[in-house]
Amino acid sequence: MFKLLRILISNKNFLFFIFLEIVSFVLIIKSHDYAQTKTHDWQTAVAGFFDRQIYAINSHFYLKKYNDSLLKQNAQLIQALLQKKYNDKTPVLPGQFKVKPAYVLTNQYTFDHNTLIINKGRKDSIIPEMGVVTNNGVIGVIQKTSGHFSRVISVLNKSSKINVALKNTNYSGFLAWTGEDPNYFEVIDMPVNANLKRGDTLVTGGMSNYFPRGLLVGKIIDFKTVPGRKSYVIQMKTFADMTNLGPVYVLKNNYKAELDSLKLKQ
Repeated sequence: MFKLLRILISNKNFLFFIFLEIVSFVLIIKSHDYAQTKTHDWQTAVAGFFDRQIYAINSHFYLKKYNDSLLKQNAQLIQALLQKKYNDKTPVLPGQFKVKPAYVLTNQYTFDHNTLIINKGRKDSIIPEMGVVTNNGVIGVIQKTSGHFSRVISVLNKSSKINVALKNTNYSGFLAWTGEDPNYFEVIDMPVNANLKRGDTLVTGGMSNYFPRGLLVGKIIDFKTVPGRKSYVIQMKTFADMTNLGPVYVLKNNYKAELDSLKLKQ
């Protein structure tokens, strides 16, 4: 306390000068309309700047909370639609698929074996071999998890082979990426008995246990028969833009382990 007083006393002339400057500035402003106007404009500009920054910060957190809530609602809606849709088409057990929302943090699409990272992991009950989709199509399958994140084998991976089917039929083949355009794929091993047309829709075939049957995948651009084989090779464009991924949904098949155990016994 005494040290502070000594500092103030030793600088009393400077402090008195500053005080007089402030008083002079206030008197000038009060006695001149122009100065008052300019000062008011400056105060308004400064206040407006800080108001915009505070609004932006509040909006960011509000929108994030709103988007997270909307994503969860979408996940619940997708789960309900899946259950209704597949009860209408094929028998599935109640609650067979659980849908969990997530966000893509990193997304590769320029290599031969691409992966992506999402912001959900073991703490969110995410485990390997869960399917990942968007509202517009299939994205990939969970490969590895940590506590808070997961790595997904993208469909843009030459080792990925996902079962797909011609919509409203039982004709199916396998989705295969050629390593070129990230939104164009080949579908191989589609039987020649399938009545294909350009523009037809391809959906998940439901044989892998990663995805239920009927999720959108893409549309047929062109097709041709394979010499010496009774199958088509199809050129397909995805409905999902694989270069612009944000919100995604992780699909947990609650009966996958049981179904896999029966396959192993074949």
